[in-house]
Amino acid sequence: MNLRKLTLTAVAAFVFAGSTVAAHPPLNPCRECRIAYNVCMSESGGPEDDMVCEGDFSTCLISAGCPLE
Repeated sequence: MNLRKLTLTAVAAFVFAGSTVAAHPPLNPCRECRIAYNVCMSESGGPEDDMVCEGDFSTCLISAGCPLE
């Protein structure tokens, strides 16, 4: 995944999380990891990007204390 897509993904996740917090109670961290993963996969350009998404997803789950999927 190139830097532009990664930055866009991070911004999209941040904006989505901010709008969700304003309207609803906070999402649990495991759900936030899943949302970021889905955004990453939707912008994926191929198998190499898919592997980056998978790695980032696993890292997010581990850091949030979620069970690995």
